[in-house]
Amino acid sequence: MDFFEAGIPIGRYFGITVRLHFLFVVYAGWMLFSSPDVGMEAMWIVGLWTSILLHEFGHAFAARWCDGEADEILLWPLGGLAFCRPAWHPTAHLITTVAGPFVTLVLWLFFWGAQTLVQRLMPAPTAFWFHAAWFLESMRQLNLVLLLFNVFIPAFPMDGGRMLRDTLWHFMSAEKATKIAVTISQIIAVVGGTWAVFTGHYYGVFLSAFIFMQCLHEQRVIAFEAGGTYSFSLRERLRRGSRRREFRRGVREYATEQEQVALHRCATCGVTDHEEPTMDFRVCTDCSQGQEYCRQHLEAHPHV
Repeated sequence: MDFFEAGIPIGRYFGITVRLHFLFVVYAGWMLFSSPDVGMEAMWIVGLWTSILLHEFGHAFAARWCDGEADEILLWPLGGLAFCRPAWHPTAHLITTVAGPFVTLVLWLFFWGAQTLVQRLMPAPTAFWFHAAWFLESMRQLNLVLLLFNVFIPAFPMDGGRMLRDTLWHFMSAEKATKIAVTISQIIAVVGGTWAVFTGHYYGVFLSAFIFMQCLHEQRVIAFEAGGTYSFSLRERLRRGSRRREFRRGVREYATEQEQVALHRCATCGVTDHEEPTMDFRVCTDCSQGQEYCRQHLEAHPHV
């Protein structure tokens, strides 16, 4: 595991190990140390961590839905990396890629709606309401930035670069589509890194280096997986989901019907364990067909 994939495990959720890169810890500590309000800064960092984690879970769950695997998520200051292996098919990869920004879009809409609701219901200004309004506004802006940054920069490892590759993949080979997307990513990295050096935004230099490294990583991954074949079909996947839901509904209906069927019934008076849950029933060994009777009629019935 290289520098960009090293991380500290912080838990396992839904079968997915979540790791925290040490740079994220350094970044969080620097933010807290340099902030005049540690409490509000801590709220923002937790919101950032949660938003990124939910975004990556979107990728992971989509990969599983597309007959693939997802077992690790890495969180670090530049975002998150979900180690997903969807079915080797352009549609499966595109669905997996789009799922992350879709979650971010839902989060942005949620915080926008919550912020609007709080502003309308806010009574006389208090410290609690002020912090709540500030947090919701911050998370709304954060998720909007994450959405735009991820989707509209067509460079790896951002989702925009993957969406470009996955779309091109529908019309050409995976290797050729990846080569085109990697070339565009590297051009963006060089231009962005040059701009960052001349403007003094050295965080952008680090980001450009990260993009360049991930381009090489993506080429190695595609070269390794390109031999795989998989007849993935979105229509068949939706049909399979419909059949699965229908099967589960049938199982529930059968279980409901079985719950209504009496397990014990007296052959003389017809009382059942549903009508008398505390009633004891016994099988008569002298009856030829092993009829069952309640306590009252076990000894007082003609044997058949």
